[in-house]
Amino acid sequence: MLGSQSADLPVVIDEETKSRLMDYYHLNDPLHLQFVHYLIDAAHLDFGYSIFYNVPVVDVISGRLPWTLLLMGTALLLSTVLGILLGLESSWNREKRLDNLLLIVIPLFRSVPVFFLGSILIFFFGYRLGLFPVSGALTPYMDYQGFSSMVKDIASHLVLPLACLSAFEMPGTYLLVRNVCSQQLERPYVLMDIARGLKDHHVKRHILLNSIGPVVNQVAAMLGFMVGGTLFVETVFSYPGMGLLVYNAFIERDYPVLQGAFVFISLFVLACNYAADIVCSYIDGRAGQE
Repeated sequence: MLGSQSADLPVVIDEETKSRLMDYYHLNDPLHLQFVHYLIDAAHLDFGYSIFYNVPVVDVISGRLPWTLLLMGTALLLSTVLGILLGLESSWNREKRLDNLLLIVIPLFRSVPVFFLGSILIFFFGYRLGLFPVSGALTPYMDYQGFSSMVKDIASHLVLPLACLSAFEMPGTYLLVRNVCSQQLERPYVLMDIARGLKDHHVKRHILLNSIGPVVNQVAAMLGFMVGGTLFVETVFSYPGMGLLVYNAFIERDYPVLQGAFVFISLFVLACNYAADIVCSYIDGRAGQE
């Protein structure tokens, strides 16, 4: 297997293999035709063969992509929910003790490097307390007794990387929600709700509904930054997702895997941004009708 060879040793191939590789990657064609062939192959999800794993690149990515989607999806959901709840509560209690405390504590999570935060979680919750696994996504050679035991094992491996990535991404949503909701507090409809004697949670719900547009845009923008954070988190926790795949491919100089991974990541971010634009236009349309 090619991956068993050291990256520092030269790879010796015969002329027949070299010729087949040249034909497979269209290296005998002019540069512009090579690019056309690459676009055609990429449209068919053909990114060539991995140099390290010696299998098609799409097979390598398809085995790693679900783990990254699980980590990013749960981290995005958790960080968004926490950011919205804390930001709304902070704006409601603006310039009070709770607001001042949150403004001091929450931005600290963003200022700490994500790999350092991950190392702290591993040390305290993994080694000192032994509460959660510190690496991987599944326990090796685990004999699962039913589907629930496998889900429990996956969840236990997910806790620390999820907490690390969520804590790193949550401050952006918190600060945005706090600022937007603070601006809404002076609007006439808020004063009318308070004058009507509505309970606090009803008033907060009205404020949040009128502030949801910028929050959706923030969530979509977070995806691009979350890809970079996920790379570090997966590397620190040895989580078998796209981030760790890109890191290993870079170390092993597995350029076909790098190209395929970057294409998949770019398409994923573009699709999420497009979906966010559709949601925002729908929200704005409803607001205009109301």
